[in-house]
Amino acid sequence: MLQKKPLFLLLVLAASLMLSLLPVSAQEPTTITWLTLDWNGVEDVIADFEAENPDIHVEAEQVPFNSLFEQIQVRFGAGSPTPDVISVDVPLVAGYGLRNWLLPLDDAFNDEERADWLDAALTAGSYNGELLAAPVSTSTQLLFYNADIFEKAGITPPGQDERWTMEQIAEVAPQLTFDENGDGVTDIWGFTWEQTNRIYQLEPMPVGLGGTAIGDDGLTVDGVINSEAWVQAFTYYSDMFNVLKAAPQDDTVSAADLFAGGKLAMFIAGPWNINRLIRDNAEFNWNVSRHPYFADGEIVTPTGSWHIGVNKNTAQPEAAKRFVHWISTGKGAETWWRKGSGDFPAEKSVLALFATDEQFAEPPASYLRVAADEATVNPYPRPVTPGYLEYEQILQNAFQDIRTGADVTESLNLAVSRIDSEMAKYRR
Repeated sequence: MLQKKPLFLLLVLAASLMLSLLPVSAQEPTTITWLTLDWNGVEDVIADFEAENPDIHVEAEQVPFNSLFEQIQVRFGAGSPTPDVISVDVPLVAGYGLRNWLLPLDDAFNDEERADWLDAALTAGSYNGELLAAPVSTSTQLLFYNADIFEKAGITPPGQDERWTMEQIAEVAPQLTFDENGDGVTDIWGFTWEQTNRIYQLEPMPVGLGGTAIGDDGLTVDGVINSEAWVQAFTYYSDMFNVLKAAPQDDTVSAADLFAGGKLAMFIAGPWNINRLIRDNAEFNWNVSRHPYFADGEIVTPTGSWHIGVNKNTAQPEAAKRFVHWISTGKGAETWWRKGSGDFPAEKSVLALFATDEQFAEPPASYLRVAADEATVNPYPRPVTPGYLEYEQILQNAFQDIRTGADVTESLNLAVSRIDSEMAKYRR
């Protein structure tokens, strides 16, 4: 028995050596979890990543919109090491950064890769000088119009590359508003916004007039959202609903549904409506043009979408960063755009594909080319603040009040008071 022991040890050593020489793909892959929205195509995207990275296995936890934020708050707040990777709605980067929930990603990308992202997307994914969430998507807005309603009113609509002023819209919107049977109830509306109470879509108005969305400290709103630029912008907004009566105060039926049903002449909306109208085979002639601006202001377009970040407490930081790098650059970024969310890519090189891909050569798919280019035109991100959720909700309430006839200045001053009170906890 004593003589067999050396042979036994040799066999163990030989087996260990053989295992160490096996290719990486034959070993158990490292598993990471990705908490994300319930988008279509997520599993297809993961399959492409794993085919190129066989040593990493990605398990997707897909949840509805509100559940995503709730789970991040609960799990990261408790210091959980999972999920390893999360999809990040970009205005929340600052709040997550303040709480030290995200792993810095600067070492995961080279200068060329960083330069390929839209500047606004890179800025929005950073906090205190560190990249905390890599851009994967961006967004923009266009002016959609029903050409048949314009023809009915005898008005020439804008061309695809034309950019109307907000003043032009205010001039023609009442002429495009109809009570067709004379019963005192509007049947066709002239104009509205797709998101009538969201800062994402309304922010370009005061910013285009020289305003800002928040103070340099990310907390101050007094003298900012009640400034002359904001009062001027939201007086225009109020007049569209209450004076010109060209926009519906009631949002029981969404603007997108009104337009798709042929009951709305114009609306500022996201390019995702292009795919919807194509898919639904809209029974009227429609087109798009560039995002409008005030005649005495600057052109400003909305931007911001989904980024992707790594849990600060992950047990698999290198594998998590490799996945984040793949999906936000090069081939992976193109894969996410084509097979994943379908949102506009945040990479300039991938955005450029809209101009060359035959898929977008003919209308109405070619309208997406207009949108892809518009995404690069002076995009202005939502405010960077740790209190974004509070800021957004209070402004939603203010915009709702203004839309239904409340005084503009009083509503904005009330919002200042409420937001300032909420921001106090972040000043400590």
